[in-house]
Amino acid sequence: MGGTTAAGNDPLALLLIVVVVVLAAVVIGLAIRRQRPGLKRWMRRALISKRLDVVVRDLDRMAEHLYGLTEGGPGAWQRFDHGMAAMAACQWGEAVEHLQKAQEHAGEAQLVSVLNQVGVCHFTEGRFSDALRYFQESVRLAEHQQDRSGQAAALNNMAVIHHVRGEFDLALRHLKQARVLYHEPGREAAEALILNNTGNVLREKGKFSAALSTQEEALAMARHARDEQGVACALGGLGSVLRDRGEFEMSLERYAEAIETARSSNFRLGMAAWLADTGCLYRNKGELDRALKSHESALALAQETGYRLGVVTEFCNIGLILASKGTYERAVPYLAESLRFFVTAGVANGPRQALYGLSRSEDSLGRERMQALLSRAGLAAEAVADTLARIDKIRSRRPWKLGKYRHPFAPARREAHPE
Repeated sequence: MGGTTAAGNDPLALLLIVVVVVLAAVVIGLAIRRQRPGLKRWMRRALISKRLDVVVRDLDRMAEHLYGLTEGGPGAWQRFDHGMAAMAACQWGEAVEHLQKAQEHAGEAQLVSVLNQVGVCHFTEGRFSDALRYFQESVRLAEHQQDRSGQAAALNNMAVIHHVRGEFDLALRHLKQARVLYHEPGREAAEALILNNTGNVLREKGKFSAALSTQEEALAMARHARDEQGVACALGGLGSVLRDRGEFEMSLERYAEAIETARSSNFRLGMAAWLADTGCLYRNKGELDRALKSHESALALAQETGYRLGVVTEFCNIGLILASKGTYERAVPYLAESLRFFVTAGVANGPRQALYGLSRSEDSLGRERMQALLSRAGLAAEAVADTLARIDKIRSRRPWKLGKYRHPFAPARREAHPE
């Protein structure tokens, strides 16, 4: 028997090993704890941006242009005045009739404004291709007339359409051109509008830091110009950036400020947009009844203003909530109407969500009942067949099944981690 202990059984060595392991565990635990808020925020951001059971949409503002109208003959400016009165009353079809008659009597300088305003009416009613043609012609004439404000207004409005269609880089290019043209003393409100729309596109591209600073600049500029609608839009834009960063409580605060500012200036379109955004946050928190109430309020305001994209977006959100609550027969007409518009108008954000809701509804109702409901919703036989084919296509892409329910999130496209 020797007097020495084997190294593997040395109590001191074992104690040192235990101490090292404990210290390592503490260090790793602290590191994880320190990173957890950021990790949690990233996870929450990924979830809300990838959800298929909600449609989030920014409010991009159209720019109006009224320069040179008083220089035309009475046949032009009187018709234009009637058209502007109809626009103020949200009678967009009537406004187009008056403005097109004004177009017959207008010179080139007045045509820049008339064409732009007709484009605004077409956009509001959801006729994006028609609107784009009017804006393109307005830009061409404005450049020929060296009308910088006219160019900027039409370029901004073209960018809004490209944003809706998911053409983000083209939208940003037009917005950059518009800001250069607007960047002069006395045009702070118009420049703030451009910045707000730019921030919206940057947010959707996942460039959250750039979007945040752009919206903050828009807010400061709108306040300096005392443009209450611009202030409301910048606050709403900040709310959306904070939402996508996972800072939901701060986002709700900004939306509440935006709604109150919009209410004080009777900016109903803005109120509709941020009530909808608020509903999306409640939806993300699982508060379906509060979300439904917000979306129904947003829908009523969008219908009052005749803003077609806002109306069908709320149709989709309401339909998705009804599907989540299991009231599929009520959900289908909302979802079918929204899908029909999204596909026809070329809207990028919305078709997948509408199809997801319809596919869940068919899971419960069956194909025969689904066909009947789609027909009852006003779809022709060919449109019903197309919708069912689209449902089959999106169903084949579902990543998982959880019992009899489908997973509520789309498979994330692999891409660089957003900033």
